[in-house]
Amino acid sequence: MDKRELGQAFRKRFAMLLSDMRDDIPGFLNAAGIDRSALSQLRDPKQDRLPRAETLRRIAAATGVSVDWLLALSNARDGRQKLTQSSELLSEEGTDGTTVLSGWHAEAAGHKLRYVPAELPDMLSLSNENDGAEGQEKVLSGFDLEEVDLEIAMPQQTLELLAAGTGLWRGADPNRVRRQIAHMAALCDAHYPSLRLHLFDGTKTFCAPYTVFGRMRASIYVGQAYISVTGAEEVRFFTQKFDQLVRDATVSPDMVPDYLRGLLR
Repeated sequence: MDKRELGQAFRKRFAMLLSDMRDDIPGFLNAAGIDRSALSQLRDPKQDRLPRAETLRRIAAATGVSVDWLLALSNARDGRQKLTQSSELLSEEGTDGTTVLSGWHAEAAGHKLRYVPAELPDMLSLSNENDGAEGQEKVLSGFDLEEVDLEIAMPQQTLELLAAGTGLWRGADPNRVRRQIAHMAALCDAHYPSLRLHLFDGTKTFCAPYTVFGRMRASIYVGQAYISVTGAEEVRFFTQKFDQLVRDATVSPDMVPDYLRGLLR
């Protein structure tokens, strides 16, 4: 790849980063030490020259990607991440019987929730029935679908396994499986667009279960416990990860009800 091709590749990758950070361009410019004039030059599609090595290093450090990724020399987007002292390990249930999620729900009231479930999203599971393994995370319980801006991203294979009665659902009552899928289809249909379920191909993309509560907190579920981070950099990192899952979706939210009904057939 010659310098001109590298320059073009950089601008495509840089445009992807700017799209991820469209809500906080000033913060990115400040972290990377770039002014508005330099930004215009970096994003100019007519420019073929590569930025200086120091500029590439600062962009990579400010966004958590690698320089190789910026130059399209690698598909591994992540560089080394420097974590702040804002992380903690918390049990799912407190000593007083309350859950940490109840406090996080109140903290995130009025903000968007982004959720990658370990199995089925608990809000979309049939009430009072255990669909999936014991100990399933109950991250959405207690929310009213009419009052929340909720995005969920999950592998489409999870639903395919459910429909086939295999994996975690091996031996499940077929009638119960059908009711579960129909229930999800009805909810996704009735509450779109405030509820948006994105399905990605789990054979090509892996993501651990986590939730982003607005811009204030991200929590990673590890089974009866959470790793919680509240630093702005870390929360932005998980938000960007989620946005990438949305871009990688093979079934968009508006098509999910029909997709689910197709599984029933």
